[in-house]
Amino acid sequence: MPEPNIRAVEMVRRIRDAHYEKLKDSSPQEKIAFFREKARRLHAELGRPEELLGASSRRSPSPFEAPEVAPVCSPGSKRSGDPG
Repeated sequence: MPEPNIRAVEMVRRIRDAHYEKLKDSSPQEKIAFFREKARRLHAELGRPEELLGASSRRSPSPFEAPEVAPVCSPGSKRSGDPG
């Protein structure tokens, strides 16, 4: 049986371009929801539990969320060089 002729780069570009056209006017939250729904449907099609989807999103924070940062100094304290 002959090997299938898969044009992977062309396929990836076609999918990427279609996603761009569909999502170009979307908010970051809408884009995240779009890809999460795609992942949910793929997991359902493959017979994988949906819990795996939640676990992966909890392991790495979204690039659209601000990281939690500890304050450099406590409120009301003065740093050197601050006026007043």
